[in-house]
Amino acid sequence: MKEASEIAGCFSSRVRRLLNLHVSTGMQRYVLRIRHCFTNDQQIMIQQGRMLIDYVTMNAIAIRKILKKYDKVHSSVNGRNFKSKLRAEHIELLQSPWLIELGAFYINFNGSNGVSGEFVDQFSCDLESDQPLMTLIVSDSVKLEYSLTCAVCLEIAFNPYALSCGHIFCKSCACSAASVMIFQGLKAAEPKCKCPVCREVGVYANPIHMIELDLLLKNRRKDYWKERMLEERSEMVKQSKEYWDSQTKYVIGY
Repeated sequence: MKEASEIAGCFSSRVRRLLNLHVSTGMQRYVLRIRHCFTNDQQIMIQQGRMLIDYVTMNAIAIRKILKKYDKVHSSVNGRNFKSKLRAEHIELLQSPWLIELGAFYINFNGSNGVSGEFVDQFSCDLESDQPLMTLIVSDSVKLEYSLTCAVCLEIAFNPYALSCGHIFCKSCACSAASVMIFQGLKAAEPKCKCPVCREVGVYANPIHMIELDLLLKNRRKDYWKERMLEERSEMVKQSKEYWDSQTKYVIGY
């Protein structure tokens, strides 16, 4: 469990660092553009992403084979039970939301820079179907599908956030489920708040903002993304007005 936790932590931190380079703004973007005069940053990001895909798939397959071999040798189900425990503890590598973000990064990079290759082709995404999915081909025998549907509104997750349990929701839907306002954000949720899907407690403490996935939706379905953005902004303004009106009434004693 300790080794699996360290592998998952290393993977998530490295992916986070890579994606920060891709979606950087302000001074950080300025510094990266200066660096681009001397190095091929696009190629470096592709190489780092390829290494991360190798890292996560190699370790995930190795763990599965070790546990399967353990059960075969000892005629037990302990390995299978431990695999379930990895999922329950959110350490199972191939179920990480950061893997979905890395896939969205590759697809976005491919669309904007004309990058192609074996590892880019491992990821595909269908945002037009009734059940939008991202697909990852790990090997000839392993094909994974990740649902991109928000379980609350049953639409493609807009401005998506992944809770620490791994389930993905629209920001507005996740805030509504936790009884917090959109402008307050998910971290304002009470510790006792539960995931709307698995009902696990405390999953709002460290949400992951799926920026690359949101960018993918913006690029692939611009009209839909714009419509949802206007709806969220309108709701946020409405909530802000109601909140400050209530605060004003409280202060002046009405």
